Amino acid sequence: MQPRLQRYKQFIDTEFTASLLWNKDYSLDGLGKDLRSKIEAGQFRKIIFTGMGCSAIVSDVIKGFFASRKIPIYVDVINDFDVDLLVDKEVLKDEKTLTIISSYSGYSQEPINFYQNIKELTQNIIFLTSGGKLAEIAKQDNVSIIHWELRNPDREYPLFHVPQYFSILLDIFTELKMIESNFQNELKETAIYLKQEFSEQKIKQAELFAEKLRDREIVFLAEPKWYFTLLKLVDMHFNEMSMAPAHRNFFHEFTHSEVAVFTEPKNKLAIVIFRDIDEDNYTNEKINRLVSVFTDKKAKQNKNIELVEIKLDQKNFFQKFFSTLLFINYASYFLGIYNDMESRELISTSAGNSWYNQKTIQAEKKI
Repeated sequence: MQPRLQRYKQFIDTEFTASLLWNKDYSLDGLGKDLRSKIEAGQFRKIIFTGMGCSAIVSDVIKGFFASRKIPIYVDVINDFDVDLLVDKEVLKDEKTLTIISSYSGYSQEPINFYQNIKELTQNIIFLTSGGKLAEIAKQDNVSIIHWELRNPDREYPLFHVPQYFSILLDIFTELKMIESNFQNELKETAIYLKQEFSEQKIKQAELFAEKLRDREIVFLAEPKWYFTLLKLVDMHFNEMSMAPAHRNFFHEFTHSEVAVFTEPKNKLAIVIFRDIDEDNYTNEKINRLVSVFTDKKAKQNKNIELVEIKLDQKNFFQKFFSTLLFINYASYFLGIYNDMESRELISTSAGNSWYNQKTIQAEKKI
């Protein structure tokens, strides 16, 4: 078994659920008094998060969660540094906008570039990081900083730690009086629910789901609520842990374009639809229509197509999100075992950030 999969399985089995309650592993000591006073006074009605990969993924979850709970703070997430095209400069200048620049490593260049592009536009900036160059810039430019201090971090794959990232951010926002609750009671209920739900039978279901995706290119589909909160993360797990080619799209947008390639594919393809129990009638009928078309075994064009639904039928956002994410973790683990590929360190290489590279990590351990 690949070392990453050994660590992955250990995390899934022992830390995923527990980490929902590890919400105090951060420090606000670097947060400037003036900015903190503005935050606690309720000045900010919009948050712009920027970051790359997993460093920004939890902000997408926050965006979806705030919308689902009608929390009156609008969240926007930018995964690049092009200020002219991706964000309105007037919004950045607005005194009601708080910008949070996130890089877990502190070495990703894109968040640093974003800061350089906006630092003359606003002083309402927070760096969210574990250290690195971003921490050095914070000290040099007197920028407010919040430090992640994760428990048992897997440095190569921070995507493991989204449950804890999320719990920490809720606690930070509560501590800064931006929201009224850190939702720890609901997270505790969710942890109990997950322990009960994930029996050997449930884990076996994840293994069988993974078997259906073997040797296939996968497209994940969902409505906006779960596209933003889940699908980017689902994509990451399958691409990074399973080494399976996976893509994502909004369900309705897929049916207006990409669905055409499923006409009679020569290569094996899979569609995975995330269906919420609370979908509207139009969406449900459309999903039913798509399922009917591609599961018709009499149609020879479907021989290379596998369509699978994942039902989000739990009682609230927390249970739907974390139950589905844990199921996906198990499934991507089992698919990773089947694919049995060693990573070429392409993320750290293409991103130009050796901080995530195993050679760097092992070299630092020897110092």
